[in-house]
Amino acid sequence: MKPALGSVVRTAVAGMLLCALSGCSDNSPRPPVVVVTPLPVRGIIAQTSFSGFQSGVWVGINVVVSQRGKLDITVDWTTTDTWMYVYFGAQQCDYTQLAKKTCAFILSSETKDPKPRILNTDFLDAGNYYLYLYNVPRDPRTGIGSDATESVSIQIGLTVFPSATAGPVGLGRPAIISPPRL
Repeated sequence: MKPALGSVVRTAVAGMLLCALSGCSDNSPRPPVVVVTPLPVRGIIAQTSFSGFQSGVWVGINVVVSQRGKLDITVDWTTTDTWMYVYFGAQQCDYTQLAKKTCAFILSSETKDPKPRILNTDFLDAGNYYLYLYNVPRDPRTGIGSDATESVSIQIGLTVFPSATAGPVGLGRPAIISPPRL
């Protein structure tokens, strides 16, 4: 009789499992799936200021980006009449390339306004980039440029977009970029 009792218990357990699993059909309501998307994180990765920036002079600053993200670059100067051209690229350029405009840039802004100038990049990979400023000298024929010697401040922010599988986002500490020698 013991084997018959075991058979009955097995049949009862199998029946209960079938009843419980029948609730898993495609027609039964399912609980909602909640996906939490991590928010972007922005931090200041570099800042500097300098003075004595004369008209007709180019300044190049190396910008190290430690992780993939989007940059916002804010450049401000003293005099509202100054024509400040701002460029940003992945290539280090010499004076000849800059003067002949043969240097490839990711972003460029060749205008008098707005002041301060804010440039925003698309996604950039980690690496070395270069920010170039040109204090445009006055051209009496066109009226473009100025004779002002400027004080300049620069702030660079990095916004990273973490994925759900990534670990914590570490922006590090802001780097104080040494002012260029003028």
